[in-house]
Amino acid sequence: MPRTAPAEGRPRAYGGFTRKGSAASAAILLLVLTQGLARGQPGLDRGGLDAGRDAGPPYLAPSAAPDADAPTAPPLVSPPLAVTPPPPVAAPPRPSVAAATPTPGRTLEFNIVPIAGGDSDVGIGGGEVADLARLDPRYHPYRWKLTSEAFVTFSRLNGQLISPFQDYSLVLTLPELTSSRRLGLEIRPAFTNERTLKYYGIGNATPLPPPGVSIADTEYQRLHPTLSVEARYRIYKRFFLLAGSVYTQNWLEVPPTSLLAQAQASPSAEIREIIGSFAPHGVELLEGGIQYDSRDNETVTRRGQFHTAIIRVSPRVGRALPYAYERLNLTARFYRTPVHNVTLLFRVVGDALLGDPPFYELARFDETSAIGGSKAVRGVPAQRYYGKVKLFGNIEVRSDVLHFSVHHKRMVLGAALFADGGRSWTQLGQSNPALDGTGLGLKYGLGGGLRLQEGQTFIVRADVAWSPDAKPVGAYFAAGEIF
Repeated sequence: MPRTAPAEGRPRAYGGFTRKGSAASAAILLLVLTQGLARGQPGLDRGGLDAGRDAGPPYLAPSAAPDADAPTAPPLVSPPLAVTPPPPVAAPPRPSVAAATPTPGRTLEFNIVPIAGGDSDVGIGGGEVADLARLDPRYHPYRWKLTSEAFVTFSRLNGQLISPFQDYSLVLTLPELTSSRRLGLEIRPAFTNERTLKYYGIGNATPLPPPGVSIADTEYQRLHPTLSVEARYRIYKRFFLLAGSVYTQNWLEVPPTSLLAQAQASPSAEIREIIGSFAPHGVELLEGGIQYDSRDNETVTRRGQFHTAIIRVSPRVGRALPYAYERLNLTARFYRTPVHNVTLLFRVVGDALLGDPPFYELARFDETSAIGGSKAVRGVPAQRYYGKVKLFGNIEVRSDVLHFSVHHKRMVLGAALFADGGRSWTQLGQSNPALDGTGLGLKYGLGGGLRLQEGQTFIVRADVAWSPDAKPVGAYFAAGEIF
């Protein structure tokens, strides 16, 4: 499923960004430009000038002395003395400036995988996932990487062929942007059209609709181009500061007979306030945070830890930016390889919304589905549960099965087993048994899958998961690991 690539979620084209630019994005780019884009290069050999300055004056041989046994000449006229000419002085050689030689190991790596698949949430489709990376031993893990993703799915609704999901994105990643090797930058324009987003109700105890409700009445459409600029600055060893700006323009289409339209007219004031308006709107998110990263590899991690604490703030600015809210996210990830070729992974995520967010954010974290979908609790359908507070975790075991090469490119086929689980709450710090139920209320999925690594920077995965919420299973095909 597209844009389920690195770093967790982020379905991320083209039109509309120049007229809806972000001031915070410009500020971050200005900061980057003032730091300088080029790594410091060694100066040219100075021997051509400095050698002449340091050599001193040229050597001159002394004049020859007269013969002591020769008769004394008359004192009035002295014959001229014979002078032996000095030996020729060779000019010091001018050291030539050495021609620049390419850095050993500096190569371009290109990977592309045509996709023919999809998942149980959005249907079957096709597209491509590709990346182009400059590998350079002076930079870790690469000098830069350009990743493109395109994915379009198809399914049938009421006898008609529709395209439930379209996603196109381009991501430029510069992990070591400046000569200090402290600043990294990611720029991502994207365009996403989701025609079959689900809404069943608010709360962790939301039941499925009665049999008489059609599938179309559980769905709504959201079209949203996005532009994000995110920077990471190393402050001390493995600790980083995060800053960024994410602007998204949103258009919603809600059928008048749908469950979502009925919720907007609900007799419950709490539900009406949560649902809000369906008018077109923009959302500008300014983010800051701190991160700890000791992973041995960002693409296929086997050892280390990766933890983030992020706050995102959305200011209200008239009708253009009508939503004022905050998002707090804490994520901890642990990776360990206790025995050769077996890696254990664990992640726990806490996500809370404060203030007045748009209703669709109650089903999401980090720009992807939370309690359900391919990046959180696999097996549970995406957008199954809505709530301002989400808590979930993942345990996964991965192992390499087969190493081989195709056209001299290294390939690795791997396998994984996993267990995901979590739940949501309607409000932070408020008990609402009518919407959230009582007891543990755990939503979970169990499953396994295959991994295909191509080169050093690219991996795709295919997972199948069972859950009490699944009908009968959830299936997912995506670029990048889930975490």
